[in-house]
Amino acid sequence: MKQNIDGANLWERFAANLVPYAQHNRNSRGRRFNEQEDPDRLPYQRDRDRIIHTTAFRRLKGKMQVVSPMSGDHFRNRLSHTIEVAQVARDLARHLRLNEDLAEAVALAHDLGHPPFGHAGEKALDRKMREHGRSFDHNVQSLRVVEVYEKRYAEFSGLNLTKEVLEGIQKHERSFDRGARGKIFFPHLEGQLVDVSDEIAYLAADLEDGMRAGFFDLKDLTQFNLCAEALAEIGAEGKVLRATFIRKIIHKLLYRLVADTEVNLKDLKIQTLSEVQNLPRSIVAFSPEFYIEFVALKQFLMEHFYRQPSVKKMTEDGERKIETVFDQLLAHPEKIPDEFMPEEDLHQRICDYIAGMTDRFLEGFLK
Repeated sequence: MKQNIDGANLWERFAANLVPYAQHNRNSRGRRFNEQEDPDRLPYQRDRDRIIHTTAFRRLKGKMQVVSPMSGDHFRNRLSHTIEVAQVARDLARHLRLNEDLAEAVALAHDLGHPPFGHAGEKALDRKMREHGRSFDHNVQSLRVVEVYEKRYAEFSGLNLTKEVLEGIQKHERSFDRGARGKIFFPHLEGQLVDVSDEIAYLAADLEDGMRAGFFDLKDLTQFNLCAEALAEIGAEGKVLRATFIRKIIHKLLYRLVADTEVNLKDLKIQTLSEVQNLPRSIVAFSPEFYIEFVALKQFLMEHFYRQPSVKKMTEDGERKIETVFDQLLAHPEKIPDEFMPEEDLHQRICDYIAGMTDRFLEGFLK
């Protein structure tokens, strides 16, 4: 590859497409361990490539989203969800003229620390850790994965990702202490963008998977303006393909988020990244009026999908299995591989080990 195309430097060409308040590559705060620049790849491109080559990323295919991968080949797993979030994030970043590479890298890493059995698994692991005065959060665990457990370089532990990607992974955090550089409320718009992309991808996927499982159909969704408008715009007589409907829903959500975010940027008179970071609220967000319907649709899924007896049984079984394995490892710590930080507290070692397991590996551990 050549660094220069039509006489334009790679960094300059990329920067020319960004708004001033985006996270520019030249303004990166760098990495913990200094490395030479790659003449053919920008910093966040390198981060993206490092993330997708991790063991933790590949394991996501064996972790359930809502329905276990072992229940059928067509239901989402944690890996397919991650790819969908990254797709949404890139599209949003492109429309808002933000840093697509940064948004993609954060999206691809955001669930690396997620335990088996979906949110039920996270709930169970947190409950077990709290019994011992600790806690578990998959965002924090994702940081441990990329900073400690992915050993792919001789010079250092972890992936040595840029500080912007590390901060973006902490998507549920609402303040960041940068020491002498002071405290900020949000790292960058790209991180905010991934947070909402996760919600959009989750909603759209679960609408499709819920219909696939037969828990509800398109007629049940017409009570929501968003869904009714999507069906009206499709305008097809007779049977509407689920995929066509979901594609339209995603398109409408993306269009709405871009429009509402642009209004926020204008109303708040955002001109610089510093203004983004020091504002104690999210800028990438739906309008309050639209978000009410968005939440109502998520509540519909809670009642008609997540709490369905068959799904609930699956998640409750997952919780019990995680708690059982945790107790077994507590009684027999010699079963924990040495790579899980022997110098760490035993409960943290157990937590790290279980969080990295796939559904199938954890079930095999019980046999």
